[in-house]
Order: sequence, then structure tokens, then C-alpha cells
Amino acid sequence: MSKRKQIWIISITTLLVIYLFFFPNPTAELAVRKHLFFSLHPIKALSVHVKETGSTSFGGAKLFYVDEVSKSFIWVKKNWLGYRVITDGSGP
Repeated sequence: MSKRKQIWIISITTLLVIYLFFFPNPTAELAVRKHLFFSLHPIKALSVHVKETGSTSFGGAKLFYVDEVSKSFIWVKKNWLGYRVITDGSGP
């Protein structure tokens, strides 16, 4: 592999990692799954069922319920870039 191709691969990988860590997600469910992944639940982030409860009382944020984790209630809010998790807890 040439030096130029290695530089391109490293730069694209770096930009992708920065995007995944710092930017919001295009859907609320992906924001919840990303939060679960970075909360040291990588297997559950891919396998659990994420349910929207319909509640929007926390400053316009939506409440989601994930059954199989200790902090099962997750508030997700939308901004101009996408959805992000603002807080989580054991009860609404």
C-alpha cells in the first residue's frame, strides 16, 4: 500500500471517529443506542428494544424506555444537527 493511500485511510477513519463521538444522530433511536454503547453496554446497544413512551415534558425532549439496563429511562432532545441524549435515569 502506498504512503498516500495510507494517509487517506487514516484521515477518513479519524474524521469518522470524530463524527461518531461528537455529533448528534439523525434519529432518536440511534441516539439512544449510541448512548447505550458508550455507557459500556455494547451488546445491549445492538440487541434491546427501544420504546418511545410519548412523554415530552422535559423541555421538549422525548422519553424513551429500554427494558434491560439499570438506567432504563432516557431523554432525547432534537437540535439543528440531530438528536442527542440529554439525561438518563431509573425512573421518569
